Amino acid sequence: MEWAREMARRLSLAVNGEKDRIIAEYQHLSGKSAATLYRIAGKYGFDSGRKRRSDAGNCTLNDHQLQFVSTLIQTTAREVKGCILPVSEALAIAEDNGVIERGRISDGRLTALLREREMNGAALDAPTPCIRMASLHPNHVHVFDASICIQYYLKGRKGLGFMDERDFNEKKPKNFDKIKERIFRLILADHFSHYLFVKYYQTSGENARMTFDFLSSAWRGSDLEKAPFHGVPLFLLMDAGSANIAKGIMEFLRWLGIEIPANMPHNPRRQGSAECAQNIVETHFEARLHLEPASTIDELNEWVSDWLVHWNGTRTHRRHGMTRTACWLTIRQDQIRDLPCDEILRDLYAEPEVTRTVNPDYTITFRNETYRLKHIDGIGPRKQVRVILRPYHSPQVGVVFGDTEYLIDPIGKLPGGFQESAAVIGREYKAQPETAAQKTRKVNDNMAFGDEKKKHDLPFGGTLQVFGNQADKVAVVPMPRRGTPMEVSREVRAVAIPIMDLLKRLRNAGITVTRELNSELRQAYGDSIDIGIAEEVFKKICDGENWRSAEPIANAI
Repeated sequence: MEWAREMARRLSLAVNGEKDRIIAEYQHLSGKSAATLYRIAGKYGFDSGRKRRSDAGNCTLNDHQLQFVSTLIQTTAREVKGCILPVSEALAIAEDNGVIERGRISDGRLTALLREREMNGAALDAPTPCIRMASLHPNHVHVFDASICIQYYLKGRKGLGFMDERDFNEKKPKNFDKIKERIFRLILADHFSHYLFVKYYQTSGENARMTFDFLSSAWRGSDLEKAPFHGVPLFLLMDAGSANIAKGIMEFLRWLGIEIPANMPHNPRRQGSAECAQNIVETHFEARLHLEPASTIDELNEWVSDWLVHWNGTRTHRRHGMTRTACWLTIRQDQIRDLPCDEILRDLYAEPEVTRTVNPDYTITFRNETYRLKHIDGIGPRKQVRVILRPYHSPQVGVVFGDTEYLIDPIGKLPGGFQESAAVIGREYKAQPETAAQKTRKVNDNMAFGDEKKKHDLPFGGTLQVFGNQADKVAVVPMPRRGTPMEVSREVRAVAIPIMDLLKRLRNAGITVTRELNSELRQAYGDSIDIGIAEEVFKKICDGENWRSAEPIANAI
């Protein structure tokens, strides 16, 4: 600073009375205090000639008092802005609470002491020390991040509507409510090569379906020959968003064999690759949308895919000195884990593990395939096993019996759809291994019938007594009290048949039942007739006699 050198030179040449005038002049020019200006002049060679005080630099406060002031500054800080409490206010609070005596130290001296010991606000706001993280090869670690694309939103046929930051900010949240569906930018970065994959979604908010679609799209890879990136990583770094930590997504990642390292809360530096990628896409791709806005989300994704081919394939990364595409291509074949088909992915998300009951032929069925389990120790029909999808070994599956998991191949098919292990009729004979129950039955038969069981043989040679001695096992029961006889009344009721049965019997006997006869019989006996009277009436009508002499009785049903 030339003015500081000039001020130091003038102060060194000044005589008594001129120094205050010179300092006042530079106070007016710089806005700094006299003490600060003298300190600056001292750095550039000015010496006042005064002797240094013997107690200069000695702390007039003890460690507890300084720590108390620093604690006040830290505990009143804001999460984003950091420390906001001035030292003067902290000193006043300490004095009001009797921690520091009034007038013992000035604001400036306390500020200097806190700065010297790195206990001031600037020191407390400094970021915590961190270490650099390294990955071993492409697809070893992927970093995933989602961000709301607040720079624009789809605006019907007019393409993209750009947000005015003066209207859309945290102080005007109601303006965001006017936009029902916003554009989300999802980014995946390969930590080793920093190869980028980007996809946009138009939705009202983050959800598990969007995360599932994005990750499966990224790991499936692009159809473009100039975009070779594909494969499932061993580790995935991502923030703790609600859509990411949904149980379905976490289980889906676990079944794919992906580990999610634990993350410290509010630690965005772990997502450094993703944050850098977000900035790259916003500044190098989205800034172009002001010049040519997209009208649909599909058009936007086509453009970003085209841009990514150029960015990944031409821009040299400072860390490894290669393009991102060239660096990713250094991956070995054994380091690429191809993503399973969509059907297996859906099963991994919805039902990655099921329970099956072993069939009598030692097989189970799963996803239209048959698996034979007879080689598993202790297995048998009706046993329960757990079947687990193993996406990188399909069509093999994991079968858990007891505490052991077995990787089982499906049984092949013969012409006609028969199992490959089936015995061909007339050519061969195959037997299943004996189960524990079968072995037990053989031992039981040997105990009951000996080495040879003959027809009609009784177990144990008929020597067992199982009848005739059961009552002897019961103690004598004392005679109970005599009960009261129950009177039962018997009501004799006449047995009657419907009158229609009589009429049918007459017709079957060849008698013509005229309307007059039908009417007279119903008038005499009603809808039912005593079976004895009916027999007498039937006989008299068949013999041509006068049936009316038969005595009618009351109707009974």
